Amino acid sequence: MHLQLNNLSDRELLLRFRKFREREAAGALLDRYSHLMVAVCLPGLDAQHPAETVFPGLTEKLYNQLSGATGRINEILYGLVQQYFGKSGKSDSQPAIRELENRVDVAGNNPIEKMALAVQLEKALGRLIPEDLELLQAFYLDHKPFRELAQSRNIHTSQVRDQLKGIRQTVATYMKEAAYE
Repeated sequence: MHLQLNNLSDRELLLRFRKFREREAAGALLDRYSHLMVAVCLPGLDAQHPAETVFPGLTEKLYNQLSGATGRINEILYGLVQQYFGKSGKSDSQPAIRELENRVDVAGNNPIEKMALAVQLEKALGRLIPEDLELLQAFYLDHKPFRELAQSRNIHTSQVRDQLKGIRQTVATYMKEAAYE
């Protein structure tokens, strides 16, 4: 059974866990993301946070959040780790993006919902300033790497990444506002 579950996508496993309460599906997800949990936690392990208490505690929290998970599991896991170690509370800092991602997932094969999202996206992109729209086009449509974008703007690659995150949040917020109009 475990081998069959490993062939399913995260979304299918989450659905099986939520709808049918299949603990095996949750186990497959936890197994799939255990290496990520270790990688993200390693820098925070110390005498106050030993591995013997960190990993069981985080695994339990992740398991509990899977039943109501929206968004990507890796983002949920990263947010849990940040909260556990008392760092930034970024786990819910971008609710507009999470809501938009959820709407896109729900739209699935529904052509009417996809068309509504496309219209809202077009309106949101029309509200952006030209520099932001140019950066989005260069990254997403022209597939230019961060390094090339940073060199053309004489800034560091991390600043390009931060600008793209900010633009993404702005577009999601505009689309959220349009959904309520």
